[in-house]
Amino acid sequence: MIPINSSLLGFFFYIAELNRQHLATAVWLFAVGVVLGLLAVAVLWAVLFISPKLGNRCTQALQGPVLMPISVVMGIWVILAFALLPMVPNSMEILNSLKQIPTTGETSTEVVVPVASGEVDQFGNVPAESLEITVLTDQLRRMTVDSTGKIELVARLQDTDEDVVAFDVSGGERFEWRRGDRGTLLRKIPAGETIDLYARNITNSDIQMDITIVTEPEHIEAESIFFIATIVFLIYGTYFAMVCVLPKMSAIAEATVRSEIYQLLFLICAVVGCLFMVASIYIPYQTFGEDIKVLKHTCLQAMMVLGIVVAIWAASRSVSEEIEGRTALTLLSKPVSRRQFVLGKFAGIAWLVSVLFIMISSVFVVSVAQKPIFDKREGATIEYEGEKGVTWQLLHHEAMSVAPGILLVYMETLVLAGVSVAISTRLPMVANFMLTFGIWALGHLTPSIMEASVEGFEPVQFVASFIATILPVLKNFEIYGAISAGREIPMMYIAGAAMYTVLYGALTMLLALILFEDRDLA
Repeated sequence: MIPINSSLLGFFFYIAELNRQHLATAVWLFAVGVVLGLLAVAVLWAVLFISPKLGNRCTQALQGPVLMPISVVMGIWVILAFALLPMVPNSMEILNSLKQIPTTGETSTEVVVPVASGEVDQFGNVPAESLEITVLTDQLRRMTVDSTGKIELVARLQDTDEDVVAFDVSGGERFEWRRGDRGTLLRKIPAGETIDLYARNITNSDIQMDITIVTEPEHIEAESIFFIATIVFLIYGTYFAMVCVLPKMSAIAEATVRSEIYQLLFLICAVVGCLFMVASIYIPYQTFGEDIKVLKHTCLQAMMVLGIVVAIWAASRSVSEEIEGRTALTLLSKPVSRRQFVLGKFAGIAWLVSVLFIMISSVFVVSVAQKPIFDKREGATIEYEGEKGVTWQLLHHEAMSVAPGILLVYMETLVLAGVSVAISTRLPMVANFMLTFGIWALGHLTPSIMEASVEGFEPVQFVASFIATILPVLKNFEIYGAISAGREIPMMYIAGAAMYTVLYGALTMLLALILFEDRDLA
């Protein structure tokens, strides 16, 4: 059943008290990250006032058409940080987990376990050899053991002689324990305790043993605070850098954003995007408990389409129509070069798309966090790390899992924005839409075209190679399957995609400058 009041606020108060606390905790972590990021931005802003000229430029930028709407969205998150705090039952425990980050990680130990000697205890066990490894059970995430012979791995509470749990490790076979995996004696390791690890060698020879332990903060989700803070700082820091280092280009970019952000199309895309993110919570996908995967996939595609539409529209209006209307001629009669004009226009379109993505993404992550609660009420089976039911860790994990997808979709949109700007220097809006969306379609088919041409004629191979060379390989940006399934996306993959975006963006800007250099503006 769909609640009578299907708004975000109505749904929030419709759910049960416990689930409301879970949702509040998951969203609160995002809000705390925004607060921390804004504090870092305030420090940067204060430092820039060492040079009054730079400080004043940044102050004007904060009041400009780019950072002002972004700051409004960030302000809403700040309000949420304080409004949701009373509903977060373990807020201090979560924040204290930040202190544990420097002391956690992966450690490997190599030891030789001698043959057991001495008297057996009352349970008939031979003495165990200390491995000199002490672990907090709440921080233990994963443990792997490789040994040359059969051995018994024993865990004891610190400063005690009683075995709490024992694992049989076969020689030559890797033993692995993961927190949350069913069937790994998870419940036999007590929570909130400190344990010492021992090994009991019951063979007739010494055994070589390699043990790797991965620990993490008690609430690993607290790490997302730093991730969100970094994103916020990079947004403001990048814009401050552009304003301070490239004042003429930033002025053109601000003028572009100012003229486009109040256009009806941008407002429609922003409103439709946000409403679609909310509606996606209640849409029945008929996937037998996998609705949240379809939600992620569908919403990411919707964000991409809306971003591309805004980018093409803005490129056509701010470049093509200004050239046809001779506005560009007036602008270039001032001390502004053609290079600054083109780059400034692209920067403005990129920041316009950034504003759109920040607005929609803020609603998107909250919607993803709410989806498991709605699915649970509809009868779906919810489970996370071996624990059935809805937890705030699950909600936060689902919300954070879409962050790489948002970044990749944003990068793909920037690539197509660069293509659109280059086309706009010569062609009007209708042709721009047709060509850009055509390139978007072919860019996704490039790997398939190359595979199909492997056994073809040489002319076919040449054409396929030519297309693959000049067109962007957009397939690498859309890894919806991995993101929808909640798999971890390596940072190296994100970095590689970002590098590709920069390089291809530079090529499109070079093409735009070549096309615009000899364009007769009169």
